[in-house]
Formats: sequence, C-alpha cells, structure tokens
Amino acid sequence: MKKKITFALAFAALLATVGFAQVPVPANAATVTVEGKLALINGHIGVQSGGKTYYLGNVGRLAGFVDSFKEGATVKAVGYDYPIEVAPEYSRLMVTKLTVGGKDYDLSQGFGRGMGFGGGDCGVGAGRKGGSGRNGGGRKGW
Repeated sequence: MKKKITFALAFAALLATVGFAQVPVPANAATVTVEGKLALINGHIGVQSGGKTYYLGNVGRLAGFVDSFKEGATVKAVGYDYPIEVAPEYSRLMVTKLTVGGKDYDLSQGFGRGMGFGGGDCGVGAGRKGGSGRNGGGRKGW
C-alpha cells in the first residue's frame, strides 16, 4: 500500500513539473524595450509608446502585490514582441523584465502554461475570421 501511495505522489509531482514547463520563445520574436505609463487598454494591461500600443503579458500577477504597479505608473518593460497581424498598431509584449517604482522585477521564469499570452487563447485581436479567443481560430473545440 505504501508503494502505491509513493508511486502516486511521484507521478503527480512529475505531472505538475511537466505542466509548468517553460514555453520556448519562437525564433521570430524580437526583443524590445518599451517605456510609458501603465493603462487599461481594451480590458488588458498595456503601455502606449512610440505610436504603438503594447499589451503586456506576464505582468498581471504583480497587481495587488507591488504598490507602485497601478494605472498611470511609469514603467520600462523588456520582452519579446509578438505583433498582431490583423492590427499592426497593436502588439503583444511577453515581458521578461519590468521596472516600476524604481525597482526591477525579473519575470523571465513566468512563461508556464496558462500565464501571459502563451496559450493562443488570450482574446487579443480575436474575431470571427481569425485571431484567437472565443470567436476566432486558436484551439478548435475549446
């Protein structure tokens, strides 16, 4: 009986490890640095900089825990740029480093399943003819 319980716990730990494995960064993703003020844009945390709007992925987990992480705060975000094809004035930025309130936050370890924009089902740029999210392409049957 103890062997079965030990095996079950080991198997559960293995599944948890695989479930939170990091998602590799695609070869075509460019690293960019964006500076601006945090804003809620179309229901997503974002920054407008250089005539372009960047939706910031991987930063929502700081809300409520970092006092200076609030709307209107000046931030510097470094990460991988994923342009939104159907709306060239918008882009998704998977943030790896965020500076807010004079402090740096390393977010490079947060690319696990279900975090940020990694799953293709975030809804940004979604529509009936393509994109991702509930009405668009993305994952069929979800």
